[in-house]
Amino acid sequence: MQAIEFETRIDENGHIYVPEEFHNAYGKRARLVVLLPDQVEPLKKRRRPGSAKGVLSLLSEDDEHLNDFKEYMS
Repeated sequence: MQAIEFETRIDENGHIYVPEEFHNAYGKRARLVVLLPDQVEPLKKRRRPGSAKGVLSLLSEDDEHLNDFKEYMS
């Protein structure tokens, strides 16, 4: 068994990228040992389209406020 060591990043989808210099390992099975720093940053949740649905509400529907922007719109 051959061991290689390198630093890389785990992306938000859980993908780990092996540097091109180790291209001979591509497509092969491997045993993975992950060493994380003691203080791991909390993951940011990715926003999804429509995730704010029902959070915002219109107080009134009118076009009166658009009059302030007429000079920019013409």
